[in-house]
Amino acid sequence: MQNENDSANSLLAPSVALQPARTAGSLVTIGLNRRHRATLTTTQEWIGFEVKNVKFLVPHAQVNEISEMLPVFRLPNTGRWLLGLVNLHGNLVPVFDLASLVGGACDTKSKSMLLVLGRGDAIAAIVVNGIPNRKRFGVSNRVPLPAFPEAIRDYISNAYAEEAQVWLELDHIRFFEMMARRISG
Repeated sequence: MQNENDSANSLLAPSVALQPARTAGSLVTIGLNRRHRATLTTTQEWIGFEVKNVKFLVPHAQVNEISEMLPVFRLPNTGRWLLGLVNLHGNLVPVFDLASLVGGACDTKSKSMLLVLGRGDAIAAIVVNGIPNRKRFGVSNRVPLPAFPEAIRDYISNAYAEEAQVWLELDHIRFFEMMARRISG
């Protein structure tokens, strides 16, 4: 009984929880695990996804879930790269539109999905085209960075080749941190 009261007392009112400054502050301190930045010596498992015909990778261990597109609640006075918030299992999760940085809106020909990264308070989602899939790449698959949109240059750390396709390693932690700074800026 005491735990229920303590839990209820620690909840924020919706008007307080949705204040942009609070959301931005939470995102800046997102604190996702940075272990994937260690030197890649063996094959690593990734989740591959596509946004506007650009292929991206994030470490499999950083993926919380892949969800069908949920209703997104727009936040006022934010850029188009922040679509808004979704209610994911009772938690408010910010949804970012990587496509707006790559050069347009999400591809409407493919089914849009949410790729949810992080855990607990350190969680955010990216809208992706189609269903993401598992990939395995190692040092032998690394290739020089190809040409890609300037707007995402700061968020790409490596490139990997699979036959004729090049996959870009998205530094999603840096991406989320930079987007949070834009919100609070």
